[in-house]
Amino acid sequence: MFYHRGHLARPLDAALSSGSRLAALRTLAGAGSAGRSGREVARLAGINHQSAAGALADLHKLGLVTRSRSGRKSLWNLDRARWLVSEVLAPMLERESKYATEISDLVKSTLKSHCRAAMVVGDGAKGRLAAGRPLSLVAVERGSRRDLTSALRSLKAELAQRWGVELDARAVSAAEAARIAALEEAWRLLPDEGPGFSISSKER
Repeated sequence: MFYHRGHLARPLDAALSSGSRLAALRTLAGAGSAGRSGREVARLAGINHQSAAGALADLHKLGLVTRSRSGRKSLWNLDRARWLVSEVLAPMLERESKYATEISDLVKSTLKSHCRAAMVVGDGAKGRLAAGRPLSLVAVERGSRRDLTSALRSLKAELAQRWGVELDARAVSAAEAARIAALEEAWRLLPDEGPGFSISSKER
């Protein structure tokens, strides 16, 4: 039957077959009802203006985005009245946007009672972690290194099983962590999320 073949059977093929289209969809998913101009889409998606314009035109032909005028600007938005957008793409993109946050929350909740501080280093700290590459984590011991190592093993297993993320984790002393942070970029997860690394003299 006709509906077992082609676009009716696989509508995501056309929507997601281009990196530029997917980048534009991600950008519009976070725009709310305000929409974004083509230039905003290009800048936020990290693609050139010509690629953004082509992607938006293609998505418009597929009925996935709307175009409206605001003064001299064209504003683009997801067409949430469309089934494919409201039932598949928007929920998927919204969940994807929480992926890193939920992984971070898992790391913090697992390690919070076992270490004084934890930080992401390497490509993960720079926001350039490639698919299939391990997330590198340094955890500063508090008390028993054995307990911290056990917690890191548990975290590694859960990240691999549930999230498909490989963890490369080390338990280190505060002095070792300070040396690592001095030599490379680091993103502190514990105790307070943010760039850099420090432990007060009281915590040592």
